[in-house]
Amino acid sequence: MKTCVPTEKILFILILTTTLTNCVGYRFNGTTPHQISTVKLAPIINQTDEPAIERQITRAMRSFIQFDGRLQLVDHDHADARIEITLKAYQNNPIAYRSEDREVIPRFYRQSITATACLINTSTGETLQEATNHGEALFEFESDLSTSKRNTQSEAANELARLLFSDLIETW
Repeated sequence: MKTCVPTEKILFILILTTTLTNCVGYRFNGTTPHQISTVKLAPIINQTDEPAIERQITRAMRSFIQFDGRLQLVDHDHADARIEITLKAYQNNPIAYRSEDREVIPRFYRQSITATACLINTSTGETLQEATNHGEALFEFESDLSTSKRNTQSEAANELARLLFSDLIETW
């Protein structure tokens, strides 16, 4: 009685297991130019009249960088690149009105935040990418305007951060 396994099957199994073990730990990362792998988010400059709105933009931008995963977000000065953002405009414009007793009161507003951003190579000082964009969100007037607009700032900040990130990073 013959109990030998054919040599071809052993060779096939050996090649298959070797090939599969070489693929373990492989990650697909998009390519980045100029050997950029780490990025630092510089403090955001707020040139608008709205106080502390840069906090929402910072939080949203950090979230998008970390979620994307192509670049590692670092807080030290040894990053390969630096993102600089300047907030240029902040507006709340009424877009829909309600009429009660011959009085016209705005009911819905469009909140808009406009910013410019630069991606700078820290070793050469070269500007790799520039972008200008704006994020918008709609909100309904509730009890007072300041509370209503403050509750909507994170939505507009998220949209602005997503668009700036897309313009700066995803164009690679």
